[in-house]
Amino acid sequence: MEASADGATAVGGVRSYLAVLRTPGLPVWTLVLLCQRLPVAMAPLALVYLGREVTGSFAAGALLAGGHALAEAACASWLGRRFDRRPAGREAFLVLGAEAAICLALAAFAHVLPFPVIVALAALGGGVAAGANGGLRSLLQHLVPPGARPAAFGFEETASATMWAAAPALVAALVVLGSGTWPTAAMGAAAAVGAIAALGLASAPPAEPPAPGPARAGALGRIWPSLTLDGLAMFTLGAASTSLPSLLTGLGAGESAPGLVLSAASVAGVVGGFCYGLRRWPAQRLHSGALLVCYCAVTACLALAPGWPAVAALFVVAGLVQTPTLVSRAMVVQGQLPESRWAFGFSSLYAAKGLGYGASGVLVAALLTSIGPGPAVGVCALAAALVGLAAVCCDLALGRRPAPRPDTGVDRAGGPGQLPEEGGEALR
Repeated sequence: MEASADGATAVGGVRSYLAVLRTPGLPVWTLVLLCQRLPVAMAPLALVYLGREVTGSFAAGALLAGGHALAEAACASWLGRRFDRRPAGREAFLVLGAEAAICLALAAFAHVLPFPVIVALAALGGGVAAGANGGLRSLLQHLVPPGARPAAFGFEETASATMWAAAPALVAALVVLGSGTWPTAAMGAAAAVGAIAALGLASAPPAEPPAPGPARAGALGRIWPSLTLDGLAMFTLGAASTSLPSLLTGLGAGESAPGLVLSAASVAGVVGGFCYGLRRWPAQRLHSGALLVCYCAVTACLALAPGWPAVAALFVVAGLVQTPTLVSRAMVVQGQLPESRWAFGFSSLYAAKGLGYGASGVLVAALLTSIGPGPAVGVCALAAALVGLAAVCCDLALGRRPAPRPDTGVDRAGGPGQLPEEGGEALR
């Protein structure tokens, strides 16, 4: 154990996870989280199959998936702010219930609705619950003992990575057993269960109202380097994931290899997130930036891999680093913002991830035909690393500036279980 700046005891190792697991209300929170994450993880593939079922074209399905993802990114910050201002249980019930209704309507009436209406509903389904990601993360951070907050991040990311690992197989199984509308119906069913469970969510301790002023602009001014770095991490992941099938099959791997490699990388992400949450790491800003650069560098090496086994191994190593990269940035943002704006900050990170992932698809689509999958991954990863280095330098410079006092009684960055003050040595 170690003491934080204000004397609170911070637990480490497996004891930190035990402290999280003993948190009152955690089982209900976990159920809601899984039911919220599963539709998000299923959506890219499920909507592709829905589009093919309705129109016979995979391109139509890609349009549905793209509209869903763009709406998520556009609405996440705004809807995440609602979780800062309203009880999380009531807000989660409303947004997950709306998502369930939209997904079930899509599955039931897709064959009779005009395709533009289907596109609009898919986008609405992505946007309506976009704030729940950051809102649930903020709620858990309020509920757990302060010294166990790093482990809570690891626990949450482990649960999320598990959903992302299971979702593709679940979608494929539902399509084989039923039809292309079944995965979308399953998304609606999961959201409905989450909405009902949300009625039992514990309430976060009340936070003091924020100081008057341009709250959103001020918050974004503090966290924009973190938004950039998270976006770059997902840009790199998107470039690698999009190029992976072409890269593996071009090196002689079987048709099933991309799915197996993606699943293995997701499992590696679960392991990486769990291990990262076992302790509190020093120099939060610096090591978080170093993780991003390391992740980009490992991914860039895919361009030099001599065969498909090397590609698979590098992809799994990148997966091991990816989850700690995202968790560390979330911890930086938590330290930069007062508790009354945590959901907004976490939801903004979620939006940045979506934008980064979406941008990679557009760029890789152009690069695949011109330079091939390996060079495409290398170019994207190296570009992300260079931009990331610049963002890290800006972040470290911002961290040395004096920061205004937070609007709550708990230290924004140096409180129990939190990061030191923004200008503190541990953040540098």
